[in-house]
Amino acid sequence: MNILMTGATGTIGGELAARLLAAGHSIIALTRQGQDITANDGQPVAASNFHGTMPEPGRLARLSGDICQPGLGLNKDELALLERYVDLVVHCAAVTDFNTGDNVYQSVNVDGVAHMLAICRNARFLHVSTAYVCGIRGGLIAEEPAAVQQEFTNGYERSKAAGEALVLAANRESVVARPSIVVGAHADGAYPRFDSFYKFFRLLAEGHISRLPVAEHATLDFVPIDHVIAGLLDIIHHWERAEGTIIHLTAARAIPVSLLVDAIGQFDHLDPPSLVPLDRFTVDNLPPLERRLYKQFAAFYTAYLQRDPQFETENLRRVNGRVCPAMDLAALQRMIRYSIDQGFIRKQRAEYGG
Repeated sequence: MNILMTGATGTIGGELAARLLAAGHSIIALTRQGQDITANDGQPVAASNFHGTMPEPGRLARLSGDICQPGLGLNKDELALLERYVDLVVHCAAVTDFNTGDNVYQSVNVDGVAHMLAICRNARFLHVSTAYVCGIRGGLIAEEPAAVQQEFTNGYERSKAAGEALVLAANRESVVARPSIVVGAHADGAYPRFDSFYKFFRLLAEGHISRLPVAEHATLDFVPIDHVIAGLLDIIHHWERAEGTIIHLTAARAIPVSLLVDAIGQFDHLDPPSLVPLDRFTVDNLPPLERRLYKQFAAFYTAYLQRDPQFETENLRRVNGRVCPAMDLAALQRMIRYSIDQGFIRKQRAEYGG
């Protein structure tokens, strides 16, 4: 299969590219110059520069482009080749930070989707979104279109819902895949990029954030990256069963926030935070350094601690019978141990500069 992929330099995209190449697919990766493509084991994915033809099976060629521009900033010959040969578009690229300006979210996460949909009109389209397009809602979250006008906790979620809406309205063969909070591989916790939620998690594990506001019954939906990748491969290789659906790539069951705190507490040198009911938490009562860290970073992630979504996962089961392995205390401990062994979480508390 000939595949055009965006986001290959990201966490999900890099590992997915490596697995697709191993399965014998040809990939053109739309990238910006200077960005590396690596698999989840940290190994580089072999890549050549695009030279006007589709790469051989099992090979990847990098094509410099920009999803924020109409036509992706490509010339007519490049667009014509993609239109002629690409069988599947896998769109992983997105801005995932929670504190980015609305103009950036619009340009990348919304306009970028529109620009991708405008090319390769005869190709299948796999769009990687987020399970948290559910906004502030809790309870059972069905695998159905998100309500764009609902209340969201940040601009990232809002923009991803808007991007999904474009895909679903595009009148083409498509699947929307929704990962939740992606963490390390289930067997050993491997996850060398340490991006997004991990940065917040490090502040907790090292004791720099000692108190967190948590709603009663709040949960975290951690999904191992190997389950996400396996689910995406299921979709690609069993397209006839997946086409036209929205598929949650999430945990079989979300965990209570307290279980993450318990996992941190299993390590003698780590300092698990205290969980404080919402009506008893005040940022101004935190020590000065912790208050600054909370406002500058942690506050953007605490929305995860205020809701209890339970994501429906029937559509993935229908595709290939896949069920996410349990994210229990042992799995969380493996995730933490890997972070320590890789030097991401320090073995002794480090002082942040004032």
